[in-house]
Amino acid sequence: MFVSTQHLYIEKDPGKYEGKAVIKGTRIPVASIVNHYRSGMSQKRRFLMKGGRLSWLFMFFSMAIILMGVSGQSEAAKNRFVGTYFTIGDEDGIPTPVIVQIGKDGSYTTVFGIQNTTLAGIVFTNDVGTWKRTGKNELTAKTFSISALPPTESSPGEVVGNCIADHVITFSNNFQEISLTVSGRCYAPDVNPVDPGDAPFVSEFSGSFQGKRLNIP
Repeated sequence: MFVSTQHLYIEKDPGKYEGKAVIKGTRIPVASIVNHYRSGMSQKRRFLMKGGRLSWLFMFFSMAIILMGVSGQSEAAKNRFVGTYFTIGDEDGIPTPVIVQIGKDGSYTTVFGIQNTTLAGIVFTNDVGTWKRTGKNELTAKTFSISALPPTESSPGEVVGNCIADHVITFSNNFQEISLTVSGRCYAPDVNPVDPGDAPFVSEFSGSFQGKRLNIP
C-alpha cells in the first residue's frame, strides 16, 4: 500500500521501487525528473520523453522540484562556498592577514594574524561560529571570540572581553576570490554576548579583507 507524503502528488511504498518517492498513481520516480532538470534538459524534451503527457508531467515536475530539486540545488550551491581562504586587509587600521575556514557542516573559523600579538593592545582567540548562505555569491557568519590582556612580568594577564561578530563574505563568480567584512562588539567577561541585555559593550571592532581560495594542485 502506498504511503502518502506531505506533498499532495507524491507518495512512497516501502515495498515498491525501493521505497523511493514516485508521482502518485504512476511509476515515475521523482528523482528521475529532478535528474533531468539538473542535467539541463529542456522542458520540451523532458515532456516528450514521458510519452507526451505534457500537462501531467508539468504539474508533477513542479512538485518534484519543490521536494528534491530545490533542496538538492541549495546543497550543491552551499558546497561551493566550502574551503579555506587566505585574505589580507586591516582591522581597525592595523594591517593583518586572515585565514578563513568555511566548513561543509556549517562551521566557520577565522584566524587573524594579529590575534596573538600586542599590536591591537590585546590578544584574542580564533573567531569560531556558524555560517549560512544569504545570496548566490554571498554568505554571512556569526562568531565568538575571547579577548585578553597578555601576561607580563607583573601580571598574569586577564580576560577582558567576550566578543561577538558578524562576517559577510562576497565571492567571485568562480568562487576563487573573496571579499570579507567583519564588525563586532566585546562585552565584559561576565556578560554573554549572545544575549547581553542592557549590558554596555566595552569595545567595537571592524575590518575588511580580500583574498583567494587555497586549492590543492
